Amino acid sequence: MNNIVFPMKVLAVKLEYRRQKLEKLRHGFFKSVNGKEYIYITRDPSAPKASSRHPRRISVSSNLGKQMCEEINSYQKIKAEYNDLYNVWRSIYRISPPKVKFPIVQYSDPHGMNNEYYKACKENLGKYTPDNPTVCEHGELKSKNEQFGLDLLKALGIPFKYEPEIYLKEIDETINPDCILNFFEIDRCSYLEVLGMSDKIDYSIRTCKKIYGFSKEKYRPGREVIYVFMYDKHNFDKEYFVSQVLAAFDTMIPDDALIWEPVEDT
Repeated sequence: MNNIVFPMKVLAVKLEYRRQKLEKLRHGFFKSVNGKEYIYITRDPSAPKASSRHPRRISVSSNLGKQMCEEINSYQKIKAEYNDLYNVWRSIYRISPPKVKFPIVQYSDPHGMNNEYYKACKENLGKYTPDNPTVCEHGELKSKNEQFGLDLLKALGIPFKYEPEIYLKEIDETINPDCILNFFEIDRCSYLEVLGMSDKIDYSIRTCKKIYGFSKEKYRPGREVIYVFMYDKHNFDKEYFVSQVLAAFDTMIPDDALIWEPVEDT
């Protein structure tokens, strides 16, 4: 897939999250003058006199310049992300993107699966080692399909941790979901399970037991846990994988979190 289209609510949240971050940052750019590198501050919440017409110039090599380099780099990265997302919005919709009420409150949060939950999760805890692992930029994986999935998560800009660990009391078993995903813009995370091999009885029984354990402990499908059923291991359905991940993201954004500007009568 060459182009990934975010659902409207997801795109709106991504835009507003970055817009609000940009409001809190200094704005600026780097420029070389006579062989010396400078930072030009065009907006500074703590120094209102700085503007694009009258920027504040700071030498990169100065102590203050060294302190500001990271912030201006962060500003430029977030600004570029915002511009890309805004261009996508304008190419699809004829209205301005809505504001968003942060923090976004969930209807139910049985396990406190927020950004802090994600940060506390450890990864690479799976104990099974295949005879022919797939080695890629994500590390040593169980299969090529896992690599396809992680590549798509990276393209979506969704942070993930591979094979975390969770104990399901109802089945008295510690399992390793394929991933835990961090939807950081809405302060949520979800476990991801890519399921297949329905022709193998032992695998199907383990899958059913796992789903039962998640269900009994109130891990809701499409919220706390995302199931992606891939029955054809030789044909990874990228569109389907992306649709299931983004559907969960979209579902966790309440409609009333978006604040639309009133449309004037014409």
